[in-house]
Order: sequence, then structure tokens, then C-alpha cells
Amino acid sequence: MSLSGKGTKAGKGTKEDAAIIRAMMDSENRMLNDRINWLVTIQGLFFAALGFAWDKADTKGLIAIVSLLGIAVALSAWTSFTLSNAARRELAELWTELKPDDYVGPDVIGKRSFNQETLARKVERSLRPWRALPFIFIIAWFFVLLFTLARA
Repeated sequence: MSLSGKGTKAGKGTKEDAAIIRAMMDSENRMLNDRINWLVTIQGLFFAALGFAWDKADTKGLIAIVSLLGIAVALSAWTSFTLSNAARRELAELWTELKPDDYVGPDVIGKRSFNQETLARKVERSLRPWRALPFIFIIAWFFVLLFTLARA
């Protein structure tokens, strides 16, 4: 294993470093996918519970609890998604520092978009599932709460 500063050319990285960072990036991507699946599954269960309780008498309290749980789970997922994105960004930056000047292999990530700050790129980045889904669920649960409180 390299990554110890003992690569080629004055401590620069090697193809082995690229493989290690790529594997770490792949692991982060798999964990992010698992977290997204977990978020969507638990939200689906909450919405199923909402469907069972919606037309029953005296369920405002239950609906409020399920809604607040849905919001809390979405916020929890959002924090883990943010940390995952930061980890991938740091891995890409590490490779940028380690990459030898004469390296001709593939990059460790398919497309780098971490530092592109145009308005279109910001909008595109904000619509990615790991960024958008938690907020979509938070907004949905917020409106469920409002509708529940407003109905007679």
C-alpha cells in the first residue's frame, strides 16, 4: 500500500494510490446508495402508516408523530449525505495532490463538479438525490402536518 508519501517523484502518488483512492470512493458511493435506499424505505413506511391513519377518527396526534418522525429521519439522512459528499470531495482532492505529473490513467472519480460554481451547476447539484430527497420529504411532511392541523 502506498499513500505514505513513498510514491514516485518527490512523494507523488502512484497507480496503486489511484486504485486505493478509487476503492475508497467506490465504498463511499455504495454507502451513500445504501443510505438513500434506507431513507426512501423508511419514508415509504411512514407514508403507509399515514395512509392507514388518515381517515380514522382521533388520529391527529398519530399523524403529527409520524410526520415529525419523517422530518427527523430526513434531517438525519441529510447529515449523513453531507458527510459522504465531503468524504468524496476530500478523496478527490487527495488524489489531485498525489497524482504524478506523468500519470496517464483514469481519474478516481467519473466527473468532478465540486468546484464549479455557476448558477446552472448549483441548480444541477441541488437536484441530485442525496441533496434533494431529504428536503422533499421534509416539505411533504410539513404539508401533511399543516393539512392535518387545518382539517376539522
